[in-house]
Amino acid sequence: MARLAGLLVLSFLGLALFYPLSRILVLGVGEGFAKALANPYYWERYLWSLEYGLLSALLTLSLTLPLAFLFRRRFPLREAFLALSTLPFVLPTPVVALGFMALLGPRGVLGVDLYGTRALLFLAAVFYNLGLALRILLPVAVRLEGPMRAARVLGATPFRAFLRVGLPLLLPALASAGLLVFLYAFSAFGVPLLLGGPRYATLEVEVYTLLAYRLAFPEASALMLLEILTLGLAVLLYLRFRPYPLPPGELLPASWAWTAGLAAFFLLLFAPLGALFLQADPRALASAWASEDFTPLSLALGNSLRFTLLALLLALPLGVAYAVAARGSRLLDLLGLFPLLVSPVAVGLGYLLAYPAWRGSLPLLLAAYALLAYPLLARALLPALRSLPPSFLQAARVLGATPLRAFLRVEIPLVFPALQSGFALALAAILGEFGATLVLWRPEWTTLTLAIYERLGRPGEAPFKEALALAALLALLSGLLFYLLDRGRGRWG
Repeated sequence: MARLAGLLVLSFLGLALFYPLSRILVLGVGEGFAKALANPYYWERYLWSLEYGLLSALLTLSLTLPLAFLFRRRFPLREAFLALSTLPFVLPTPVVALGFMALLGPRGVLGVDLYGTRALLFLAAVFYNLGLALRILLPVAVRLEGPMRAARVLGATPFRAFLRVGLPLLLPALASAGLLVFLYAFSAFGVPLLLGGPRYATLEVEVYTLLAYRLAFPEASALMLLEILTLGLAVLLYLRFRPYPLPPGELLPASWAWTAGLAAFFLLLFAPLGALFLQADPRALASAWASEDFTPLSLALGNSLRFTLLALLLALPLGVAYAVAARGSRLLDLLGLFPLLVSPVAVGLGYLLAYPAWRGSLPLLLAAYALLAYPLLARALLPALRSLPPSFLQAARVLGATPLRAFLRVEIPLVFPALQSGFALALAAILGEFGATLVLWRPEWTTLTLAIYERLGRPGEAPFKEALALAALLALLSGLLFYLLDRGRGRWG
């Protein structure tokens, strides 16, 4: 069964990823490729992307580490705060960008214009990735209480116990969380495109500019190789860090004062969303519903929901097959992560080059969505599958069940919460997908994310108000769908 699942995933990767990318590289590796690598401007873009990824990781960890220790305590509304911390990560990038523009843009509620600055990009990166890092650090932080208590019993001060016992045990989780944040920030597209301007364009934005506007394959291929090599190294490092096995921990008691302090922190964290809803005018939705100047809201909303449902029908079996096959194969585990290493923009253009007869067809768009979403589903499911005792499956086989029947009747019910959580992450990724959609776009395929981008590209107050209203609607839709699918699975400690 694992071999069949692995064959399915590899076949899909070959058709949906490796072949389209090879078409771009074949066109690009030639005259002009070496010249592009020698261009100082492109190295500036690369160094800025590295800086953005590394500093975003450091800033996120500096906030997340004390937050993880605060969440080691049991206090009122703890689970609600944990669920809220995950919300930014599942929001579409145009929503996050519009939130920061509503707070700190030219028309922001604070009257401070940080648009096109490094500070705004780093704030957006921390907002976007804090919940992701907290999911990794919190379970380890909860389990540190026993070893650190033992160190204090032996005479160590609290600080020395943390420095000599707690920190070494935390290092693998810190490295894993930092590398994941680096992966997402280094390869960021939507937020730098909408908030950074040309001065702070990342490699991903530069690849989009080169391919979509200039068809400059040598330069784009050079940047893609730099990006893939850097992200590949980060993924190899990420796979090396495994948390130390620690005994289960217990939450410490805390009072309502803990709740009040964290409530103040989350009010600050969610200030961009608050500004977005404060500036969003519901009347703008009415004008956007049947707009004649832009894609009507009725069409964009219908496209988003329809494409998301269809792509999920493809991403679900792919994600499950990848998790089953990667459970016993580190090579397949690495290969299955490749969709996270490549530019969605390059994937979209690769499809146009590799399958010209299918250009403008819906299957290409759905394949791109599924390709970018199934790793998220599988990464949530894989640890749960690996934690199942082999004896469960062996007992089912002894009783006469086929491998497929044993998997469906024994393993899937046991890992269903993880599967449901992964399904929610995949749904959020598809609903907010921006890069590949921008390349494969047809007017009748405009989704909510592209409808927002379409209005932001037009000067004037009315288009901006419609963009804010659409972003608020998309935020509500994404948050509601994620909550309905992921509720009850936020008990990380």
